[in-house]
Amino acid sequence: MSSSISIKLLICIVVFIPSCLSGETELNKEDSSNKFLNLKIQDLENAIQYGTQQINMLSRHEDSLSYADVHVKIGSPSHGQLIDSKPSIDGHLASRNAEIVIKASHYIMNKHCLGTGISKMQCAKDLAKVKLDQTSLGEMCLSKYFNETACVGKNLKYRSADGSCNNLKHSFWGKANTAYKRLLFPVYKDGLSSIKELPNSRELSTGLVNDENSPDSVKTIAMAYWTIFIGHDLSHTAVSSMLQTNKSVDCCNENGMKQSPRYTHASCAPIIIPKDDKFFSPLRRTCMNYVRSVPAMRTDCTFGPREQLNQATHYLDGSMIYGSSAEQTWSLRSKSRGQMLTHVGGDGDSDSDSDGDPLRPQYMPLAAGESNACQSAGGDYAGTCYTAGDVRANAQPHLTAMHTLWMREHNRVAGLLAVINPHWDDERAFQEARKIVTASIQHITYSEWLPALLGKKYTKRNGLEMSPKGYSDAYDEAADPTVSNSFATAILPFVNSMFNETLSLYFENRKTNKSLSLKEHYNRPSDLQMNYMDHLVRGLSMQNTQKVDMLFTQTITNYLYSNSHPDNMFGMDIVSLDIQRSRDHGIPSYTQFRKYCGLKDIKNVQDLNQIMVKGSTNKLLRQYKTWDDIDLLIGALFEKHEDDAMVGPTMRCIIREQFIRTRTADRYFYDLPKVFKKHQLAEIRKVTLARVFCDNSDNVSKMQQRVFFKPVSAEDDLLPCDSLLIPKINLKHWLETVDTNRK
Repeated sequence: MSSSISIKLLICIVVFIPSCLSGETELNKEDSSNKFLNLKIQDLENAIQYGTQQINMLSRHEDSLSYADVHVKIGSPSHGQLIDSKPSIDGHLASRNAEIVIKASHYIMNKHCLGTGISKMQCAKDLAKVKLDQTSLGEMCLSKYFNETACVGKNLKYRSADGSCNNLKHSFWGKANTAYKRLLFPVYKDGLSSIKELPNSRELSTGLVNDENSPDSVKTIAMAYWTIFIGHDLSHTAVSSMLQTNKSVDCCNENGMKQSPRYTHASCAPIIIPKDDKFFSPLRRTCMNYVRSVPAMRTDCTFGPREQLNQATHYLDGSMIYGSSAEQTWSLRSKSRGQMLTHVGGDGDSDSDSDGDPLRPQYMPLAAGESNACQSAGGDYAGTCYTAGDVRANAQPHLTAMHTLWMREHNRVAGLLAVINPHWDDERAFQEARKIVTASIQHITYSEWLPALLGKKYTKRNGLEMSPKGYSDAYDEAADPTVSNSFATAILPFVNSMFNETLSLYFENRKTNKSLSLKEHYNRPSDLQMNYMDHLVRGLSMQNTQKVDMLFTQTITNYLYSNSHPDNMFGMDIVSLDIQRSRDHGIPSYTQFRKYCGLKDIKNVQDLNQIMVKGSTNKLLRQYKTWDDIDLLIGALFEKHEDDAMVGPTMRCIIREQFIRTRTADRYFYDLPKVFKKHQLAEIRKVTLARVFCDNSDNVSKMQQRVFFKPVSAEDDLLPCDSLLIPKINLKHWLETVDTNRK
């Protein structure tokens, strides 16, 4: 090998230049042309240059918005929405190049497709095959060489914090801050990015949703909050912010009207409230803030339609507890005995009918006062929100309680492991406890939650049932773990129909203490948490969940993120926001997903009547011009449920598709060989959510075996927490003997 070739190879290895890796010279690069659309590299560079110029122009506009103080105001309903979807630093940085590629794709479409007879959709599909590798943005791509070497030298015994290096052949699969997966090609008005024109989302909400009580007679509210809990583990969609400063974007002014063009950011897509809206019109509000989701580079490194970023890891790995980056995980650790940081509470619950001593219970650490993680315009709540792996832990009291239980479970397990194995350092104790906690979450999800949601027979027939013994051979290195956009955006929101208007708090004898209004406790967890922790835990296992349907409490259709101040008498509408987000993401229609799932096609009104709940067809066709326009979430919520499932067939199909891949694409999934020893795996299989509730509450002394199912009788179905029927995991199986004779 000549010295010049050796030097070139060394440069390639150090700086990862894609053109070097492909063996092309600069001359060949310039002369080469793409087989799609007959595009040459210079055509692509011209498009990228145009995109860069457009983004620079946007930055100058943002300067004027900042000068005019156009941003979300602390304590407003829009602030509550922002807390839920604020872009992380990593997510924000990743969005700039994605914005450039979208603008560049528009440039190519306008110059090379329009006027040639190629439809916008076909052009978008062709563009999705045009690689960025050899362009000036090529270094942003996940090159083959980088994929194969990214994990060299890393400790692969434990999963990474950000999801990378799970799949050793595709190290970025499942990594945080990468794009969602598409089950179907996206649908945009212009083929690439603009939102398709469909019926107004607020009109759909008011025309289709009823505020009626529809309790599920069998299931508890724990079903809803476990759905949110693991949903936050798998997905976190962020809203766009100002590219230069990461400041928030507000599309509506303080008077509740749409911003004037001068003050409208390019990422604005506000929901226009109809003039005859019965709730908002008397308040003279005609605009609901909606900012488009953060875009992402396409994972195959191509031009093409807009994709959206997932800030969470794509694995079921406890990221909502531990965070989705090594830095975040480190910040949550105490650095002693494998423990996570905690905040010590006061007197705990003061149940008159309970005998236990709370012994200064532990809560998640308090957030810094300047973090704005709580939703309050004043200083009363400064510093009273909690810090967790996911900022949404503060959203609702029951969810905060769930996070607290699992933080305590980690510390309980880590503490026992440190006692059993005193030679373990902090890192070993932490990682082993994290591994057990993650396995417990996976086991509960697949063994308790999925059968309750989809039906026990369905999970058994469709590859979702977990074996009671032995190892699984389910891992497939060719399986992609990436969370689907349709699942995260248009299916998971089914959980919003399960909420109750009030939070019921229970004494230990399971009699109701009192009820609290949910709308008064958005993003305000601390006082309620520290006074009512056990009441909330009992409520999770006692209060009925609402059925999955189109009946929503106005607490979330009119008062979402409302401020508790008496002068602030309105909030936002979760249904309108969810519909708008699915369109923002280019999610295809309900009928297209029925075809994807192999379900019966809809050809006439009779077909629609057969699959929808009684009375819904006429309501739908009064709102939509055709059934082919029905939004996926709306159609799925109106479907008749099958056998013992809580959802209809389309929703069940998409949930199944996701959780099959979530299991088979995870090299660390708990029942695979080499993850746990056989006797350890047998202990993991004992874990139930009931045991987690018992072990980590303050004074809860009895619980039903299956907390997703309401006890028929508090006297007969509730078991003492020390009952063998609520088995305990024996951590002595993690004892590691040390040869004291070794030097």
